[in-house]
Amino acid sequence: MPLPLRDFVQQVLLENDRASKVFVAIHKAWASAVLQYPQRARWLRKSTFRGIVWEEAIKELHTLALEDPGVKLVPHRDTISFILEDAVLFRFKHADLSLATSNYPTPEARAFDEHDIDLYGFSGLQRVELCYVLNEFETAIVWVGVSARANGEWLWKIELGTTGVVNQVTEPELFEESLDPQRLASLKQSKPDSEAKEQKKRDG
Repeated sequence: MPLPLRDFVQQVLLENDRASKVFVAIHKAWASAVLQYPQRARWLRKSTFRGIVWEEAIKELHTLALEDPGVKLVPHRDTISFILEDAVLFRFKHADLSLATSNYPTPEARAFDEHDIDLYGFSGLQRVELCYVLNEFETAIVWVGVSARANGEWLWKIELGTTGVVNQVTEPELFEESLDPQRLASLKQSKPDSEAKEQKKRDG
């Protein structure tokens, strides 16, 4: 399968305004979990609350998938992944400030960023992680975005916000042979409303 390409993944996220919808979904999930468990500050294991946030986030992302035909929910073992446009597979994770995530070392977890290996019965999908980062005291979300790794090495990140993708890539990366450039071109035709308005102003 190909290495995840930032430019391609960004365009998939911009399609149907997914980037902003995912951002809102994660913040909504966090707010719901905080409201349900005000006693969490006394819990000794922080991972307990992270598990609750994960459950809430999967519910919100599932709702998003029901409303977007280009998003598919894929259950496997004790976790859930999502596939966008039959091209990008992501899983939802808590990450630290360096965007490092932690996983129980199952064979699938170890192989997730080994991109010469296909997983879960799907071939040719670019695999990335949808991450949320908390502040030092784990009282608020400070970053939501997508991160890509290869064999344990960090590749790139895409920050998400209420208006879509923050600091969009404007120059495409080199394509791998297995990636169809026409597919990227078709996705690029869908611009966010804000970008279209700016273009209209420049034209006149």
